[in-house]
Amino acid sequence: MKRNILSLIAILLILTLGAGCTKKDMGTPAASTVANFSFIATNQGYAPCEVQFTNLSLNATGYLWDFGDGRTSTELNPKITYDTAGLFTVKLTCTPGAVVYYNQAVKSMIVNAKDPNAGLVQVLYYTTRGVPGNGHLAILQDTPPLSQEFEPPMDMNRPYGIAVDTAHKKVYITDYSTNAIYRFDADGKKGSKILDGTVPGQEMVVSAEAIFVLGDKIYWGSPGGIYKANLDGSNPETHIAFGAGPPEFPIDMQYDPATNKIYFVNDKTDYTGGYWSVNFDGTGMTEIIPDVDGTAIEMDFRNGKAYLVLYGSAGTVAPENGVFMCNIDGTSFTRIGDFGVKATWGIALDTKRNKLFWGIKNSNADPDGKIIRANLDGSNPEDWITNISPHAMTCTWIKL
Repeated sequence: MKRNILSLIAILLILTLGAGCTKKDMGTPAASTVANFSFIATNQGYAPCEVQFTNLSLNATGYLWDFGDGRTSTELNPKITYDTAGLFTVKLTCTPGAVVYYNQAVKSMIVNAKDPNAGLVQVLYYTTRGVPGNGHLAILQDTPPLSQEFEPPMDMNRPYGIAVDTAHKKVYITDYSTNAIYRFDADGKKGSKILDGTVPGQEMVVSAEAIFVLGDKIYWGSPGGIYKANLDGSNPETHIAFGAGPPEFPIDMQYDPATNKIYFVNDKTDYTGGYWSVNFDGTGMTEIIPDVDGTAIEMDFRNGKAYLVLYGSAGTVAPENGVFMCNIDGTSFTRIGDFGVKATWGIALDTKRNKLFWGIKNSNADPDGKIIRANLDGSNPEDWITNISPHAMTCTWIKL
């Protein structure tokens, strides 16, 4: 009996103590803030490239971006452009929605704006007239230039046009006199004639001068229009027929990928001259500066400038011989340099050092000329390569 009473007391005590304990209400914990983002770059990440940042942060009330180059932003999803190559540490700092110890309010990532010229060499390619004519390359550096001839010499006589295919490391030269287009490796070797105006079906190469490379085609100027062929010279055909003109004969030309336009100077020795533009599909033919007698053109699309080498022509904006600079639309036309007794057939830009090259000739083929290097406005000209007969030229970055 006594044992039963004790058991009952124990049970009552447990029930009494249990009734006095209540469950504590902990509530819902505050959400943590987590900083996070992703990004995507244009131009395959090569500078200059535009980078779009996408904010993936959680439970934040504000944002501060540090782009690693001195620039900052408080936008949700900013977009910036890295103009130069480099590794940039981008840091996103979030303002937390609540002050809790497990916030992760900072996120950092590295943006690699790649150097488009990594592993490449900057080269000035140019041609000379002689017996025979030839191509040359000069490595652009801060020391005096060293030139190297192409080999083996071809049967070139008046090589008035030159263009480079950097993707396939090839150099193309047009010859006005031999009515041909030649192709070389980037180091000037393994030359071959890929188009010959004396061959049936290739007559559009006759008097070829201007040339550029775009994609898997070469484009050149001859009387009557702009023509094209595959990179190996196969399947030559008309690209833009000029018709009765004007214009009639693009002496030198360049293509602008941003506007999909071709800019060229038209021959005035036998035709009507002028500085022109045309859409790549042949529409929108426009004479920007009428009647001028151009022999070479170089376009600085970065700065919106055109450089024209012109014979003096009475009644035009260029009544005397010279090298001229203007806006691409032909405004702000000014003379910035001289050329020699004979026509200058080449002009080129060094965009790394902001220098302009052009040729000076005193006779048709004798090595009594030179290549001038000057500032982009023509100031501080200097003799850069001497004792040559310079003709076409172009400056590019390429892997030799």
